[in-house]
Amino acid sequence: MRNFGLRHLLLCSLLSVPALAHAQFGGEGKPTNDTATIHSVCKRDGTQTVSDDFSGSHYIDHTPTIKYILPIEGARARGEWTEVERLANMSIKVAPNCYYPYFAKAQAQLYYCKIPDAKTTLEDFVKRADGKPEYGPLVTVGKNMLDSINSGDAASKCQ
Repeated sequence: MRNFGLRHLLLCSLLSVPALAHAQFGGEGKPTNDTATIHSVCKRDGTQTVSDDFSGSHYIDHTPTIKYILPIEGARARGEWTEVERLANMSIKVAPNCYYPYFAKAQAQLYYCKIPDAKTTLEDFVKRADGKPEYGPLVTVGKNMLDSINSGDAASKCQ
């Protein structure tokens, strides 16, 4: 009975070798980092669904929601725009497929009258999120913000 756990562990690890070999080794045993079959989709709330076409596995990752999205929204509610921008930058680095932080970063940049930076961030946000139904309302607001920047209205409010 004592060896059952060890046998079970060994069997499970042997069964997982093909999936690991796919991700870690290319042809002729050459190490690769082939992630072409791995895809990530992030919802507006920061929940990511990660799927691997090769193995057929899917999992949901709530890390961006907990670590970044909720704190960003809390900082926005408190008017802590420096913190909003800091958290948004961190989130963009670790979860670039989550688009809400781009929007929040642009809002913080507009608050501090960093008009050229806000324009660049908003253009990036609209390009990434446009066509994604979950981001539709934010894309509309983002486009309106860009119109305000392009018309000079945003800059006139900074003086």
